[in-house]
Amino acid sequence: MSGRATLWVRNPPCDELLARLDSGGGIAFAKRTHGIWDHLSLLATGGWAADDWRRCDQMIFKRAAEPSPAVTRERRAYLAYLEEILDDVVNPPRDPRWIQTISLDLDYLTGKLRKPAFWLRAGVDPRLLSYWQWDYSYSDLIERFDLSDRPFQFAQTLTQGLVSLRLLELPQIARQYHVVVVAPEKMRDLAARWHLDPDHFTFLASPAWPDRRPDGSLFSDPVLPALRTYAIRHQLLAQLESVTSTRPRLYLFELGTCAQWLIARLFRSRPGDSYLDMGRSLEAWYPDTDWPLKAPAAAVYRRAARTYYGRARYLALRSR
Repeated sequence: MSGRATLWVRNPPCDELLARLDSGGGIAFAKRTHGIWDHLSLLATGGWAADDWRRCDQMIFKRAAEPSPAVTRERRAYLAYLEEILDDVVNPPRDPRWIQTISLDLDYLTGKLRKPAFWLRAGVDPRLLSYWQWDYSYSDLIERFDLSDRPFQFAQTLTQGLVSLRLLELPQIARQYHVVVVAPEKMRDLAARWHLDPDHFTFLASPAWPDRRPDGSLFSDPVLPALRTYAIRHQLLAQLESVTSTRPRLYLFELGTCAQWLIARLFRSRPGDSYLDMGRSLEAWYPDTDWPLKAPAAAVYRRAARTYYGRARYLALRSR
């Protein structure tokens, strides 16, 4: 493994992102956290095809798959999907509204959330090397594709906004838009929770995620989600492109890596609209459902939910 590269990363507060969104000029924020960098590093080093495709089969089928023409097609389709995301990273839109993000930290509640900029060490966390059971390096990926001088922004802007509670201003800002949400089925009523005009709200249900986060190695983990969104990404793109409105559109995603793929393509065709890869941030508005969050992050989400709903309403939701 090569030595660790370092990247200079901007880390503006969530307020700046919200101000840009409120201005109505369009913005695209695809949240590229360590997960996608792991996937791209495995792609660049041959980790997906190694060991009889064990990692790739686990991601697609949640099990080892017996060789067949159908299995071979699925493997190739998944790698083609990752190649497309890699091309999005290497050749991003040349537009100031496009935010090129990166995060390589497992602990999202570090002091980095409070720094305006910092040097990010591009070394793989040993826990991830053990998880994937493959020797790879973010540094190799960054050096191979000459990414070290890119204007990266820290991908945890929305997490920082939950910590500071400024992200709770998003529903008010969203009221000027036609809001398009791709998220778990439980979030179909987000318009009511955010007090949005139902005539300017479109919802698409994303594939179901597990009730709890992975725990263990890749090959012993029973809850690792099968990443089937890659197989329906073109269908989702067509549905999202078909949304028409007299208002500018704001697209919000809780959709794993597929959100990045969709945002890159939607932004190129509709740069005047806005796109936020929310990650798990939308969970803060759903204290009445099981949160797929670990401590200490869960405490941050609970605090945000209490602030948004007020203590009485929060407790009523929690008691459902």
